[in-house]
Amino acid sequence: MTNPHAFPKANSVASLNAPQLQLASHLAIYWLMCLALVLMIAGATAGSAQAQSVEALEWQPGQSTLPTVISTPHNDVRKLLRQAKYPQALLLVNKGLSTNPRDPQMRFWQAYIFEQLDQPDMARQVYLDLTREYPELPEPHNNLGAIYAAKGDYPNAKASLDAALRVNPNYAAAYENMGDLLVNMARQSYERSLTVEPKQRGITQKIERLKPVLEITQGKP
Repeated sequence: MTNPHAFPKANSVASLNAPQLQLASHLAIYWLMCLALVLMIAGATAGSAQAQSVEALEWQPGQSTLPTVISTPHNDVRKLLRQAKYPQALLLVNKGLSTNPRDPQMRFWQAYIFEQLDQPDMARQVYLDLTREYPELPEPHNNLGAIYAAKGDYPNAKASLDAALRVNPNYAAAYENMGDLLVNMARQSYERSLTVEPKQRGITQKIERLKPVLEITQGKP
């Protein structure tokens, strides 16, 4: 039985007579032309599909094909904050919060802007709410600690900075704030020690030696 998948044995060209050779030549040219046409169509189709896929992702009617920066509420607020345009930024933040009141980024910026506009009590409340609703975010803990320290509330400041460092043990800003805070807490402890026992020796010298560092940390925790 003949294998249906086996090709029949081809005749050699030398065994073909002239009419057969001419017919075979014409058939070969015909099939080559068909093959070339198929390859051209396939190539054009593949190229078209790739271009359409790219265009669908990167281009919309009426837009330039050049990449553009998409304007979003968050990007617009960032731009205003970089320019220190805090009142304008606050307007955008409040507008964003009117549609998404739980947006933690917008709320954080709102508190930060309150700080820049010299409204620390309003900032403190927003940071405090953020630490309760999003305790996994270190930044609100850190900024809340800075506000407490500026008011002289060192115990709450330390608790907030401790919380920030628990959440993110590699938070450089929180470590710096903690260092500033501890220097001020040391000064406070020395001063209270003198209040209890004014005749102690060496305490005044320690306070004097702290003064250069305290001057650097002025305006910080």
